[in-house]
Amino acid sequence: MNVNNMKTMVLGVGAVGSVAADLLSKTEEFDSVILADLDLDKAQRMEKRISNDKVSSMKVDASDVDQMAQAFKGVDLVLNCVIPRFNFAIMDACLMAKANYADMASDIFLSKEKPGEIVKEPPVQYQIRKYSDAYEKAGIIGMLGMGCDPGMANVFARMGADRLDQVKDILVRDGDNGHVEGYDFAPMWSPETLIEEVLMPPMIYKDGAYRKIESFSGKEEFEFPDPVGKVPTYNVDHEEQETLPTYIGEVLGKGCDYCDFKIGLGDDHVDAIKTIGMLGLDSMEKIDVKGVMVAPRDVVSASLPDPASLGDRARGDMAIGTITTGVKDGKDEGYYIYTSMNHQDFWNKYKHSATAYTVGVPLAIGAILFAQGKIGQKGVFPPEMLDPQPVVDMLPRFGMNCIVKKL
Repeated sequence: MNVNNMKTMVLGVGAVGSVAADLLSKTEEFDSVILADLDLDKAQRMEKRISNDKVSSMKVDASDVDQMAQAFKGVDLVLNCVIPRFNFAIMDACLMAKANYADMASDIFLSKEKPGEIVKEPPVQYQIRKYSDAYEKAGIIGMLGMGCDPGMANVFARMGADRLDQVKDILVRDGDNGHVEGYDFAPMWSPETLIEEVLMPPMIYKDGAYRKIESFSGKEEFEFPDPVGKVPTYNVDHEEQETLPTYIGEVLGKGCDYCDFKIGLGDDHVDAIKTIGMLGLDSMEKIDVKGVMVAPRDVVSASLPDPASLGDRARGDMAIGTITTGVKDGKDEGYYIYTSMNHQDFWNKYKHSATAYTVGVPLAIGAILFAQGKIGQKGVFPPEMLDPQPVVDMLPRFGMNCIVKKL
């Protein structure tokens, strides 16, 4: 693929979109980076902050397929950095415009099964099935979940699986001992997404099937690498365990007996999110409040600080990675592969929060590899279907690491 005259659009100029736009504006692979947002002023402020001639801005409504299709014409790659509920509309518009697509999260909230029930088709796999044939026929790609987790966590699972003859367990663990100065409760990513992910029944893969379990299940004091240390973790619904058992287990033929995702949550955060759920404040159904129709979740989200504004106040460390265990040459073997970061260091170096930066970097890497012609497959696919080495090799270029520990 010719890397000259490549054009990308970053749709949604929030915390992560700002990172991806900033990074891609400094690469030689793209000659044009368009910042698109429903809030044009927001996009223009980011354009001014990046201050690069190849960057421009425009107003785009992620709920308007026809408008997006028109805006996407001539764009080589659309980076979807808005909340996942708009994924299908954006993918429809990309198909109409024959523009390639990448996102960092899927609408896992499409799953309506209750705890104890088997999930016949996880939402991410539904997204893949819905679009893959059409995208392949159109000669375009859809890279799903190209963030940190999902994203690098999937790539790390693939790296571990590639070292094994047979895979037994895949465990994704996200730990953070940090806090935001001046706030008792301040999520470092979309509050709306956090509330949804944590309150909904999580999915695991066990006994050959995807299954729902109770919210806040599987509390585990997980020992993350220093300086994160021991952090209480809980099962949370996420994208990784919706694809890894199928794509590593079946498509790549490695097998998989069990897979789950757990995230570190402090007791105070757990109590706060449980209270939001008990009071019904997680609902998206609008209610009448003194003559004004509002969704309770929108009120909660609006009451919390914008994650993009918190980078300079964040303190502490994060570690995100995957434990992949199985058999090699007839013996039990496993790998813990992770990336680590310090909130204050990342802010001082890059002027982005560590949380946003480590999601935006893999998205930018996927864009660069696409522009370099190193992603050859067409259709729609999860991160574990990429060759992991080119992705990992590019992490140091952006200040991120990949640490491999044999278990």
